[in-house]
Amino acid sequence: MAGEKKPQTKLVRVGQILRIFMSKKKVSSSWLAREFRTTPRTIQRDLLLLKESGFPIHEIQKGLYELNKDLVKNLEVFDDTELALVVALRNIVGQLGQPFQKAADGVLERLYQNVTSMPVFVKIDEAIPLDSSFLNRMIKAIREKRQVTFHYSGLRSAHLVGLEPYRVVYFEGFWYLIGNEPSTGILKRYALDKIKDFRLSKEGFKSIPHDLDDTLKKSANIWFAGEMNLEITARIDKEVSHYFKRRKMFPTQEIIEEKPDGSIVVSFRVGHYEAIRDILKSWIPNIVILSPESVRESLLADAKEWIKKQSTKHC
Repeated sequence: MAGEKKPQTKLVRVGQILRIFMSKKKVSSSWLAREFRTTPRTIQRDLLLLKESGFPIHEIQKGLYELNKDLVKNLEVFDDTELALVVALRNIVGQLGQPFQKAADGVLERLYQNVTSMPVFVKIDEAIPLDSSFLNRMIKAIREKRQVTFHYSGLRSAHLVGLEPYRVVYFEGFWYLIGNEPSTGILKRYALDKIKDFRLSKEGFKSIPHDLDDTLKKSANIWFAGEMNLEITARIDKEVSHYFKRRKMFPTQEIIEEKPDGSIVVSFRVGHYEAIRDILKSWIPNIVILSPESVRESLLADAKEWIKKQSTKHC
């Protein structure tokens, strides 16, 4: 048992030594030997292990060492055991050569970023449950550029769909499959939780549209469109205008004018009204649609319908 614990004990000690270097400007090997109740020779071996693992520790004078902190970052977020694992990983990949060293540095960088973000809380809408094997089959079809078929439960009835799958996307708590319908040439979207009997076809397709990802980035929801040919302008009351100044409520939002009374005029470029309908509704009563008239009338009709429902007595 003692033989099994020794490597573990050594690594933890090396991790603790690394932490000391991070908190102190200079460290002597004799002080480390006393601190860890071990021999100066053992400390020398520990320091050599750190150097071989890529940590920039330099002897500035006999028995006195310094860590170049500019070349290491975010190590303070790890505890002693985690630091020991970092040292072990860097030591192993250092022996494997440059390609592995670069790969390990990338992994550690992403790990650092993940750990340092932990104190920040981000609320993400709870998603519709997703079957991992189902998702893997869709990803396989997209990567291999194979057409798929499935039954889709729409608003009216279930129907058979043939599709060239392009992307699996997530918007507002729902997962969708986006692709081209070969029979019509129309880019369509399907909610994954309404898809049944998903099958990969032997038929393939040539390519995924090069501008699809850019189109998705410009959309705030699943109602995206390739061409943003509908421009909507609206006046935002001063009570809420600061929200629109601080961030874009829709990816294509632009502030056209800031009024003396504190209100602002903004424009949104969308593919169709449905893409921004719910966003506009959420700012009632602090929004007035200026143009086009068709959008103003549609929003007004929705508001009148809502008022009518509120006025109706329900049992």
